[in-house]
Amino acid sequence: MKYLGLLLFLLPYTCFAQLTIKGKVISEADGKPIPYASVFLNNETIGTKSADDGSFVLKNLNAGQHDLIVSVVGYEGYHKTLMVNTNVELPDIKLLPKTLILGEVKIGVDAKREKKLKEFKEQFLGTSAYASQCEILNPEVLDLKYNRDERILTGNSDDFLEIANNALGYKLKYLIANFVMDKHESKLTYEGSVLFEEMEGSDFQLKQWKKNRRDVYFGSTMHFLREVLANRVDSNYAVESKRIISSYSTSKGFASNRRESSDVLRTVDYVHPTEKPGIFALGYNTNLDVFYKPRTANGKAAKVHPQYATVSFTDPYLYFDTNGTILNPMGAVFSYAWGNSRVAQLLPIDYWPDGK
Repeated sequence: MKYLGLLLFLLPYTCFAQLTIKGKVISEADGKPIPYASVFLNNETIGTKSADDGSFVLKNLNAGQHDLIVSVVGYEGYHKTLMVNTNVELPDIKLLPKTLILGEVKIGVDAKREKKLKEFKEQFLGTSAYASQCEILNPEVLDLKYNRDERILTGNSDDFLEIANNALGYKLKYLIANFVMDKHESKLTYEGSVLFEEMEGSDFQLKQWKKNRRDVYFGSTMHFLREVLANRVDSNYAVESKRIISSYSTSKGFASNRRESSDVLRTVDYVHPTEKPGIFALGYNTNLDVFYKPRTANGKAAKVHPQYATVSFTDPYLYFDTNGTILNPMGAVFSYAWGNSRVAQLLPIDYWPDGK
């Protein structure tokens, strides 16, 4: 463990190698190439279309773990997680033709469609000032269903849901695999694949987008994990855990007096190496309270209240890679600042402030 700090400090410098992934997309049914397939890295700005012969090249990758997605109409999707430390040439990617099932044809207009769409937007995009500047360009690709008895709204999309984020200057192409809003349990889960595309804008817009991206980035989970890897987390964050120092219960079992104390943790207390190169584990035996302490340009603490978040572990560990990407997002529940973040505040994992 004494070498962990040095290892974490050195790792970020390996993340900036510009690497490539090459491959070819073909049909498993007849072996013929599939042109115009969308080939991209999930949650990044790197994507392309396969050529007439099915070939593709993804360029300018940072070292680390990447999720490769291949999607084309009429075929089953393809997903492969790759640990990229050098240039990669993949074997042929074989896609299965999608079996078309003729469902029930519904006549008329869904009278509740607008209400379901409004609820979807509020939960998926959020309710922040950034969310108000987001526009879903093709809501018709969304299949939304509401179970009145269980009070659950579900949704998915067979095609990319296109979102213009006019606050951050990105166009998102989001392939939603599963969206579930459980009103009864007050739970929200969604998963899918997303490609970011840079929007064109005026000099004023570019300057504003740059500022907004920085505002979203600093204090985010991605920033926190990258500061951990760069061995700088203690300068920008305070990580604490609460413990009970005394409690008293009545004869009926109701707590009448409970006192807690917070312990300030070191990085080695909650960050652990794994057997897989470039993969780390975040874990502790209680919840973690994380305070972001913004600083001014001269290094002094900014005169604002620290941003606060809580990490409640549902798995023993939350795994992340050298890009600051969480690999098992269902492994923990975020509350407060991190829990309130939605797609409107989503940044691609290849984003770095000032490009650094």
